[in-house]
Amino acid sequence: MITLFIAFLFGMFLYSYLNSVQEQKGLVARSQAWNSAITVAEAGVEEAFAQLNPGAGVSVVDRTANGWGAPSGGLYGPVARSLSSGSYAAVFTTDTNPVIYATGYVTIPAFSATIQRVLRVGTTNAPLFPVALAAKNGIDLSGNNISTDSFNSSRATQSTNGKYDPTKTSTNGDIASITGIVNVGNANINGSVSLGPTAANSIQKNGYVLGGVSSDFNVEIEDVVLPQTSWVPALPLATPLTINSNSYDYVFNIGGDYSINNLSGSIYVASNTVVRLKLTGSATANNIEVDGSGATAGKLTIYMDGPTFKLAGNDIVDGGNAASFSYYGTTNNTQISFTGNSAFIGTIYAPEADVKLGGGGSTPYDVIGSIVANTVKMNGQFNFHYDENLLAAGPTRLAANSWREL
Repeated sequence: MITLFIAFLFGMFLYSYLNSVQEQKGLVARSQAWNSAITVAEAGVEEAFAQLNPGAGVSVVDRTANGWGAPSGGLYGPVARSLSSGSYAAVFTTDTNPVIYATGYVTIPAFSATIQRVLRVGTTNAPLFPVALAAKNGIDLSGNNISTDSFNSSRATQSTNGKYDPTKTSTNGDIASITGIVNVGNANINGSVSLGPTAANSIQKNGYVLGGVSSDFNVEIEDVVLPQTSWVPALPLATPLTINSNSYDYVFNIGGDYSINNLSGSIYVASNTVVRLKLTGSATANNIEVDGSGATAGKLTIYMDGPTFKLAGNDIVDGGNAASFSYYGTTNNTQISFTGNSAFIGTIYAPEADVKLGGGGSTPYDVIGSIVANTVKMNGQFNFHYDENLLAAGPTRLAANSWREL
């Protein structure tokens, strides 16, 4: 009897222990599935953002593409995907700033049960040009007499007829870099310096940063995507045409989408003319002029799909508005250089390119607009004037402004 009792007691202990281990294993499996479900749901959010932001430089987005289909009941989708850790289904609303809903599903084999978690992510428009100078891997202001400030081409109190006026400046000439070193040197930054968590800055004794330095710069600088269109080859004139005392090899009086291989010459865009120009191979532009002002201003957008771009002469935007001349460099574009001695007016967005600005001569070189690149180096005398109107009227992308679990 004693032997049987002891055997029974040990059996109860063993049963309790094995049952506890089984319960612990189930709790661990449930916890892992619970955590994985939110990760899987976030993958659905990422796919929705990829659909809404196909790449910089794309002005019109087809929200029905890539399997999302026509909207139904105020929603695009659902798009469902299977992953190694589970599956998700994502939709987004038809609003201008859509709301994304993504559900992550993870199955627990031991229980034959599925855990699901739902995310709701709100979106807002984020400007493509949030600061005067932005880089992925560093900014070097090693020249002399470099300064930054800002103005607003849409406000009479901060511009004159939409043009930069040195008597109507503001102090939002900010510069920022995600990584690398921001070498302010002896420059005068009438704005702030924003750094990523691993970036650093260097300010010499004659330099200053009016708005201070922060280490919370965290943005996504996405690659440029070429518009899906039929590009018409543009041929140079047999004899260059003289306009406004300058000689031009390519003259655009009719809007459209054009392409030039191995550009070597000058470009003119007439007033009331909107041109998109794809450049392939290496390109050297002696002069670029966009004619007209105000409502009659022409517009030139360059998509550089070759390795190097050089502006050796003048950039002339008659209206003085940076939005009239836009430059987008694809992943193939790795070098941009400016060696002319007149003002540059426009925007440059080239995430993989190293931008070098030289020149300025005995007087500072005015740069009006905004630059976003891999690195930026100024070697000369420059006054950089950021147009704050780019925040409201410039190109944008959708970014998250709220995140919660339902």
